[in-house]
Amino acid sequence: MKLHRLLLATCFLYLTPARGQTLIYSLTYAETRASSQARFASMPLMPGQRTQQQNLDLLRNTRKTEIYSLSLADGTRTLLFSDEGMNLEIKAPGTAAGGGKAYAAGTWREYRSTPTPGVYSDEAIYELPLDRSNHYRKIAPATANQPPAILSPQSNKALVPAFVNGKFMVEIYSIPDWKLLHSWDLMQLVKDSCGGCTPVGYGWLADGKRVFVNLTVVGDEDDTADKPGAYFFSEEGISLGAVPAEFAVLQVPGYVHPNFIERHILGQMPDGRCIFLDYAAKQGSPGKPEPFLVLSSPDVKLGKAFPLHFSIGEVFMSPSGKSIAYLEDRPRPDYRTEVHLWVRNLESGAEKEVFSVPPPPLPNSPEPNVTLRLLGWMN
Repeated sequence: MKLHRLLLATCFLYLTPARGQTLIYSLTYAETRASSQARFASMPLMPGQRTQQQNLDLLRNTRKTEIYSLSLADGTRTLLFSDEGMNLEIKAPGTAAGGGKAYAAGTWREYRSTPTPGVYSDEAIYELPLDRSNHYRKIAPATANQPPAILSPQSNKALVPAFVNGKFMVEIYSIPDWKLLHSWDLMQLVKDSCGGCTPVGYGWLADGKRVFVNLTVVGDEDDTADKPGAYFFSEEGISLGAVPAEFAVLQVPGYVHPNFIERHILGQMPDGRCIFLDYAAKQGSPGKPEPFLVLSSPDVKLGKAFPLHFSIGEVFMSPSGKSIAYLEDRPRPDYRTEVHLWVRNLESGAEKEVFSVPPPPLPNSPEPNVTLRLLGWMN
């Protein structure tokens, strides 16, 4: 009973709301074979005929990554950082933003004549001030495939999930010095409740001291002893158990909840309500279950359910807790996919599409492939 009360209290924390309705996102321009040929058509073929900068440019995996702010008040877009023309190539999948700064995994390359002539590279974590100065500083080493970091609501810690030596690890770092605070084996903590499960989503609760993990069963594994769903943990790696079954019950008139689908937690609002992704099917209809966004506190009578036009993954909550942003992968008739950026008001449920990028270019197009990623919010 004591643990049950602790779990409920976890989603009933109160924090003073902050103001902010400015989204941070990145656009990465990756070269295709056709776009690379078009871009470097005039470049000399022989390495000895090229400048050292041209040789460095050829080593880049992307043409550039740009970080923008988007004001929801007037739709103004502002370029905050770009690695175009730099020896630094940031990796958008490893970038997170908060507190007026971005933290990115990146590769620094430079030509050195000594001790051995050639190009030298360094994988590291960089701090990028989002003030249009294009400054940056190295703060820690990084692995070649550095996993994306998830910043706490206070932007003072980063959660980094990692798969190391067959183990799903959770690492917690302090910001901005990127000092490792805690490291724990996730599956060791849930071996008795969901030992056959796989993590499919991570995040922070509103206090910045607790984290959540969504666990599911994948493949042909079907152990009835496993209990997939949302689990809470302290940042130190103490298990706080699964979200109670009666919490965040999806109640929509004319719909029933399928027993074979588990709900996933997406985040927590500053007033303590947790946000879940859940599914329900129309009564008497064998149709496909439909996705819903569910807001719930320990008192399920206060819960809200908003229908979704598509299933969503990671969400980014504004500092005020009034809005969330998420991406839609929209398939086209020509089998290419467009990415659209949406913002939803959590008070009214109203949603609005605020930005999109074109689908991947056709094979012979001279244009690069543009990838849109959400990074966070600014006050």
